[in-house]
Amino acid sequence: MRSKILTILAVVLSAALLFGGLFLLFRDDVGEIIQEEKIKPFVPDFTLLEVQEDNDQEEENIAEIPSEAEEKLKEQTQELCANIDNSIGWINVSETKINYPVMYSGDNEFYFHRAVDGSYLRVGSIFLDYRCNADFTGKINVLYGHNMSDGSMFADVMKFIDSGYFDSHNYGWLTTENSVYKIDFFSLSQPENYDDFYDVNSDVGLWLNSLRERSFIWRNIGFSENDKFISLSTCTGSEGSSRTVLTGRIMEV
Repeated sequence: MRSKILTILAVVLSAALLFGGLFLLFRDDVGEIIQEEKIKPFVPDFTLLEVQEDNDQEEENIAEIPSEAEEKLKEQTQELCANIDNSIGWINVSETKINYPVMYSGDNEFYFHRAVDGSYLRVGSIFLDYRCNADFTGKINVLYGHNMSDGSMFADVMKFIDSGYFDSHNYGWLTTENSVYKIDFFSLSQPENYDDFYDVNSDVGLWLNSLRERSFIWRNIGFSENDKFISLSTCTGSEGSSRTVLTGRIMEV
């Protein structure tokens, strides 16, 4: 009898260990799927936007989209922000996996490994540096996202290291409750995580000069004193302090 009980206990324990291991193995995948379903109703319809490749908007420092598309995107972002606490907008880079809500909290740690609903999620969320203005009215804005091996979050930033890819994917979109911005990418750099590049309160002229010196891809797009900028920052590798950063000028449409 005792031998039978021990055998049963061993089977139960083995099963528990097996299912526990499977749970740990697939927990993050399941968590990502759950979060994708939560935000799906609020994904802005960026197919409303069309950018003509043969226009001269870059030289004129303007961006234009149909007014109906602008209003629709703002309405969709307003719905996002009304339903998901701490969400402040949406970032999209066409033909990449970068298509996520932007979160904002009182530090740069909370959303590092948290989903948009605040629950634990290894891949974390895309979030704005807490020292920036949540409405993107500041001159320097920095978004953070992990470089995930499955290509999610900001992993596609690494593709911009290739100059040909950079040239063919040189714009993106940022929506907030009140504005739609076109992002004109002009720089790809690899600062260390402790560099003054991340001082979002620094003089923008000095910041730009420093960025140009450390950039190994740079487009001369011309700047004005009223320009605002956004950077998408991710880890260069799984270890070390190097970061890969894609930076663009944001222009309200």
